Amino acid sequence: MKSHSKTRSGRLPICRVVGKSRRAGSCRPRKSIFIVAAALLAVASDGNAGDRPYGLGPRVPWTSSKIQGSPDPPSPFRVELAFSKLKFDEPVVITRGPGTERFYVVQRFGKIYSFVNSPDTETADLMLEVGKSAYGLAFHPRFSENKFVYVTYVIDPREEMPRGTRVSRFQMTQDDPPRCAPDSEEVVIEWPSGGHNGGCLKFGPDGYLYIATGDSSGINDEYLTGQDVGSLSGSILRIDVDNPHPGKSYGIPGDNPFVGVDGALPEIWAYGLRQPWKMNFDPRTGDLWCGNIGQDLWEQVLLIERGGNYGWSITEGSHPFRPERERGPTPILLPIVEHDHTEFRSVTGGYVYHGTRLPELNGAYIYGDYDTGKVWALRYDGKQVAEHRELVDSSVRVIGFAEDHEGELYFADHITGRIHQLALNSEKDRSSDFPRRLSETGLFASVPKHIPASGVIPYSINAPMWNDGAHVERFLAVPGTAKIEFDGIIYPQPAPGAPHGWKFPDGTVAVQTFSLDTKQGNPSSRRRLETRILHHERVSGTSEVGDQLWHGYTYVWNEDQTDAVLLEDRHGRDKSFWVNDENASGGGRHHTWHFPARSECSVCHNIASKYAIGINTRQLNRDHNYDGVTVNQLTAWDHAGLFTESLPALPDELPRVADYRNESHDLGRRARAYLHANCAHCHRKWGGGNASFRLYSNLKLDEMGIVDVRPAHGTFSTPDARILAPGDPQRSVLLYRIATLGPGRMPRLGSTVVDEQGLQLIYDWIRRLDSGDGPLSDESIRLRSLTAEAIDQLLEGSDDQSMTAIDTLLGSTSGAIRLLHVVRDDSLSDRLRKAVISKATVYPQLHIRDLFERFLPEEGRTKRLGNVVRPDKILAIDGNIAQGKQVFFATEGIQCKNCHQIGGKGTQVGPDLSKIGKKYDRRQILESILEPSKQIDPKFVTYLVETDEGQLHSGLLVEQNDTKVVLKDAQNKLVHISTADVDLMTTQQKSLMPDLLLRDMTARQVADLTAYLSSLK
Repeated sequence: MKSHSKTRSGRLPICRVVGKSRRAGSCRPRKSIFIVAAALLAVASDGNAGDRPYGLGPRVPWTSSKIQGSPDPPSPFRVELAFSKLKFDEPVVITRGPGTERFYVVQRFGKIYSFVNSPDTETADLMLEVGKSAYGLAFHPRFSENKFVYVTYVIDPREEMPRGTRVSRFQMTQDDPPRCAPDSEEVVIEWPSGGHNGGCLKFGPDGYLYIATGDSSGINDEYLTGQDVGSLSGSILRIDVDNPHPGKSYGIPGDNPFVGVDGALPEIWAYGLRQPWKMNFDPRTGDLWCGNIGQDLWEQVLLIERGGNYGWSITEGSHPFRPERERGPTPILLPIVEHDHTEFRSVTGGYVYHGTRLPELNGAYIYGDYDTGKVWALRYDGKQVAEHRELVDSSVRVIGFAEDHEGELYFADHITGRIHQLALNSEKDRSSDFPRRLSETGLFASVPKHIPASGVIPYSINAPMWNDGAHVERFLAVPGTAKIEFDGIIYPQPAPGAPHGWKFPDGTVAVQTFSLDTKQGNPSSRRRLETRILHHERVSGTSEVGDQLWHGYTYVWNEDQTDAVLLEDRHGRDKSFWVNDENASGGGRHHTWHFPARSECSVCHNIASKYAIGINTRQLNRDHNYDGVTVNQLTAWDHAGLFTESLPALPDELPRVADYRNESHDLGRRARAYLHANCAHCHRKWGGGNASFRLYSNLKLDEMGIVDVRPAHGTFSTPDARILAPGDPQRSVLLYRIATLGPGRMPRLGSTVVDEQGLQLIYDWIRRLDSGDGPLSDESIRLRSLTAEAIDQLLEGSDDQSMTAIDTLLGSTSGAIRLLHVVRDDSLSDRLRKAVISKATVYPQLHIRDLFERFLPEEGRTKRLGNVVRPDKILAIDGNIAQGKQVFFATEGIQCKNCHQIGGKGTQVGPDLSKIGKKYDRRQILESILEPSKQIDPKFVTYLVETDEGQLHSGLLVEQNDTKVVLKDAQNKLVHISTADVDLMTTQQKSLMPDLLLRDMTARQVADLTAYLSSLK
């Protein structure tokens, strides 16, 4: 890092600021990037602009904060230390020893200790050191006789594939305290090492050893082991360590599910697992419970069955992940429960509790989460979950649970090395102290005038996220004289091991207020909608634990614009506003705004994005207008003493993301900045975006993983589809997802309005990129020629030719994208534009219709199931069986009979429903209609076939041989495809039954239909 001369105060000299930048001893003008004007008193200045060359005057502490604790009542349980005098170094396993009152703890780097189960225990005794990363420990069922101990460790953590992870048997000596002889090791079994090694060991009630292996991959199951029963990885293994087969150190139980199955390894008991982190048997029932760590969005609790397939990486829990991949030989089973990443991010399996200290938990399965510290309980009656609740939200990094001989539970913290237990919480409920109104937070000196309190600093960012056209004001409140640790300048993806992001002190609050112009383009008509705050609260523990505790809250502004009230709705809230817009039909339009629930905040503000998404070097390295003084923000904050150390370089030498709204900047930098602002908080490693590419702007285009890459989550019927096809927006699924209002829309949260300027930016960028080298299929070449001809006819042909051209363009996704662009750039007459919109918005293919619905008034658009269907409300309606039969067979626009038969009537594309009510109740039937892809009978798995010419076909597989593939499509037509023409054939985790089947039905119709179907016994 370059060194820079400083003044005696330690701050950089004044020529760094006041619109100038020092470079090689000279000063030159700096152009203001973007000026945000506001009369804000929070900048802590008592003088005129001339007295504030740095924009901010001397820092005034923010002392008015009233934000602490939580608006929710205290948890029913609390966490307490079980052994206050013991501390371990990164424990990964804790388990009891048989026939003794000792616990055994495995440390990550291979040392295994034991200690006496007593609260007063002061020391732990070394039992074994394997010298490698260790993950599992189990004692033989006849340990008292043979003294056999089994340990999982990684041979070389740097070595991926082959071998790498090992289970070995050691023998314990007669020493007291107990010790294992290192030279007694006998290798039992090995499997490939990788990103997920599993390693948990448990002896079952049957006396066999069960081993959790993990998929041995990094991100995305890259080695495709999850569904491969020819690999030991991604499985639960079951072996007989007492009766080895010839040439092996173990035997295979004869009732293992894949014994004798061609291509399958007989050791496998269950498969389709990503990273099974801790499994345990219920001693009362023999059930094997397991926590399975997800990747992008879902953590799962599983009940492991013989031969069970738990979906990875076809599914993540019950949700599609890579549906096109080849499935294993048995049906996919669903989790007992699953948590999205607003609640859990790295599940740790636990135990069914059979202790006496906490009788209200008896019989419940207790488990936790490593990242969030939450501990939950569920009760399962063999058919359904009867109870499911959070017990405590702690700061513990829950790495593993243990059970003593009395059935009492303990759990270890991987970071602090401490062992904890649950206790009843007698904490007084102080949730009423949490500010329910914005005026009670201490953030604003005047809420009605939106004037921040002293010490609360306004800021602006280079590349803001699209917020459906709302105006955003931003503030940062750092309590007292606390400071921000500026710990790196390369953000958000540094080299391995490099520091990145900023670290904020306890009590920091980031603030955003969203406002909407109620008269389009008139700032004076602006009304405030909501103020969102992100609160950093550190609890006792290490800084690593504290850094996880960011909580988001939404305050909804009242009609009088005098205050805002804390949103308590669990699922958020929608509200429609009227906007006067002379360009809209009737002079105005409805604008529905979604107020996010607390759980929604953490979807974007996640650990991978460093929570405070916009408050980092690259976003804040820009000018800001501080009440009449325009200056670089980093310089101003540095001068005001907000950082623990002075800036490591001049602002011009620090990174910044481009302002994508500034057309004078390079088009490529602007486009990547737009993707960075709107997509990169999810589409990054561990960010939750279910795709293996990264969209940060500091990456080169060829490093993003999107150029000429086939989409993994649908092509929207586009031949030769790519995430980004250089020079070809019509084949670029990235563009389609930004343009649509349908189910494929991105971003998937927080936006229901297409960003027209952002869409144009991405369109122009893709179009100007050099075309890729990949050859196009005949179908793509045909469509390209057809589209070009149709555009010419549309713009220059006769009326009849123009109408024909519209139909031609709507006939393909690529044609529709091109037509959409023509409609948007005002190339058409009003008459033709209306004709396009009229045809496109009633087009039968939903993925085409979704592109054009934005041209309809909001009230005229399709009411999406995700926005309006509430299953409990439908089930509360007493359905009429006779009317339901009418809905199934005779109601116009409802297609049940076109795919299903009842009593021999109808068409059999999907399952016969004549006895559906015997198999499922009303709730289950409704769920299967709303989410038809959630659980698919293997006989009705959909196949996708792409030919060499780029034609796409989907349907049920009727026949496949050396000469042909025959599919039955959703219209019950047989599609014959020559085997020689097949380029790609995959299964899909997508039912032929449409997800939006009920979109045009009333709640009464749905209630009647489910009543009728449930009556069919």
